[in-house]
Amino acid sequence: MEEKKDSAWQDAVLSFFNKNFNLLLIGVLFFALILRLKYLTINQAVWFDEAEYLSAAKNWAFGYPPYELHYVRPAILPFIMSILYKIGASEITFRTLILIFSLIGVLFTYLVGKELFDKKVALIAAFISSSFYVYLFYTARIMTDIPSAALWMVSLWFFWKGYVLKESRKYLWLFGFFLVIATLTRFPAGILLLVILLFLLVTEKLKFLKNKDLWISSAVAIITLLPYSLWYYFRYNKLPILGAAGFYQSVNYFSTYLKLLPNVTLSPIPGISEIFPLLGNYLFLLFLAGFLIIILNLIMGVDFISKDQKLRNFFFIFLWILIPLFYFSFFAGQVPEDRYLIYIYPAIFYLVGFALIKFYNILRDYNSLLGIIVVIFILISISLAQIKYADNIIKIKSSSYVEFKYAGTWIKENSFRDEKVIASGIPQLSYYSERRILPWPEEEKFKEMIQDESIKYIVLSRLEGSPEWSYQWPEKNKDKIAPVQAYLDSQQRPIVIVYEIIR
Repeated sequence: MEEKKDSAWQDAVLSFFNKNFNLLLIGVLFFALILRLKYLTINQAVWFDEAEYLSAAKNWAFGYPPYELHYVRPAILPFIMSILYKIGASEITFRTLILIFSLIGVLFTYLVGKELFDKKVALIAAFISSSFYVYLFYTARIMTDIPSAALWMVSLWFFWKGYVLKESRKYLWLFGFFLVIATLTRFPAGILLLVILLFLLVTEKLKFLKNKDLWISSAVAIITLLPYSLWYYFRYNKLPILGAAGFYQSVNYFSTYLKLLPNVTLSPIPGISEIFPLLGNYLFLLFLAGFLIIILNLIMGVDFISKDQKLRNFFFIFLWILIPLFYFSFFAGQVPEDRYLIYIYPAIFYLVGFALIKFYNILRDYNSLLGIIVVIFILISISLAQIKYADNIIKIKSSSYVEFKYAGTWIKENSFRDEKVIASGIPQLSYYSERRILPWPEEEKFKEMIQDESIKYIVLSRLEGSPEWSYQWPEKNKDKIAPVQAYLDSQQRPIVIVYEIIR
């Protein structure tokens, strides 16, 4: 009799989870919102990348500060912000915009996962996304990483619904539009097209070329890309996207990224992570288990990949992880950072969820309640570890570059709009001062430049390095410039000094 009561209670718990996925998803989204609101205004100043987009947006909206967006920078985010500027938006508006994109990313992690695996795996992946430190950290920054990652997921969802599931041809048309928008938000998001092309070539050979709606989607993409392409060509005299790609040189960072993944998937297993740092965390072990399972399935069913939908899904996940990883390892030419792998994290979380459900099914054969408790414990442990790490690094970095904010604001209050400044940290000082910031020239050229009466200040900084000769120049030329403002670091050392040119 007691066993029947336990079984009935366990069945009720399982039934609740099975029938209330939408309610649980709302809970995950609410949890994600609360975490992101906590850090919405925590950062005291913007970083170099943020300031580039913000300065360009101000320039496009108001004509000042004088600022040229670098040709490697995508234009969609500053374009949207310039429109918002014109209708009265401020920095908090843009921070809220990034937060909204972050929530969209969590939502579509669920929606895509539901189609590739099932609701259980999708919900686990969405829950991990809600507290993942990379997402939390960059949600607090006005940068392109979070919007482009969200748009990657939206684009993929439209492709899957329109092409694979064939629910509506309009989904496929929208895929073309959103893929271009994702790419123009951050250029590497275009890797999704390569993932999809390889997926189709392997699973369908050239049959996909006969799909009329795929051609319509391509036409939509070209039409969407055309205005930007013309603007980019005439602005920079370079081919769109390819011009930006040519800025970087290929470097081999593959081993660095392989070492980075265990650090990104931070979730210590008590008593094990101290002994085996590489394998001592839940996220990484579950990811490895899930990855090995799909690899074994693909090897054993290699002849059926084009016929079996589950194998097709596994193959897509495999490409989703491998192609961006190879791109950033060998072709991106940028120093490895956790944010560069932002496109593959949802796929990793799906494999974590997939392996966790497999583990639960094994435990369920012995005791379903035990299985539920273990799964919940692991997920809470992952979430707490990620939240703790995110909270730590967000707070540590929250005041970084604030001296540029102080210096830029002071310059704005103590100069006229047509006056200029020579400095490093051009984007930050442009944004805060709303003045033309000139880069440091060679020393001989500098001596000529300061004769220009429109140049009022020079700024020396250790935040964004100035030329070595420039640090000694003020001491040797006290009759030409005078310090008027200085900002100190935590050890009371000058980190930014504003000098006025003596006329």
